[in-house]
Amino acid sequence: MKTAKESEPARVTHGLENAEGEIATFKAPENPGLSKVRLTVKQSEITCTAESLVTVTQSLLPETQSSEGMKQGIPSYTFQKAAGELWRSRYQADQNVVLINNGHRDFVFASRNKALKLRYICRLFAKELVVKNFAGAPPGDLLERLIELSLYMEENLK
Repeated sequence: MKTAKESEPARVTHGLENAEGEIATFKAPENPGLSKVRLTVKQSEITCTAESLVTVTQSLLPETQSSEGMKQGIPSYTFQKAAGELWRSRYQADQNVVLINNGHRDFVFASRNKALKLRYICRLFAKELVVKNFAGAPPGDLLERLIELSLYMEENLK
């Protein structure tokens, strides 16, 4: 982060350690809520700014998966034609891939329009990512996470 100058507004750095350094650490406040984190970097005449909302919760979800053999990153996807079967998508952990049933009637319906097909595939990804990352969470929590991810996805597909 660049240092504050007199012409710039004062920066509030509550909860940040090493705010002016290369790596800063965000310390969550005691009360749950939303915190906005903004980063500004400058090199020569180029300035870049990024901003993110961080949700601070009352407690963390317990870890349910061992880190041994766990795949990292967003999975790839592939299609499997299974017409007449009810499943829309499945996550295969051993290959870190989402299988999408391109024979499902919803996929066939969505394929009539490129934008609709993209949104359908994104929704399937959201479902699989939520189930994978919040395994063991109560159904209501899973649905809340799915809505959160869906809203973020919709905003960024525009």
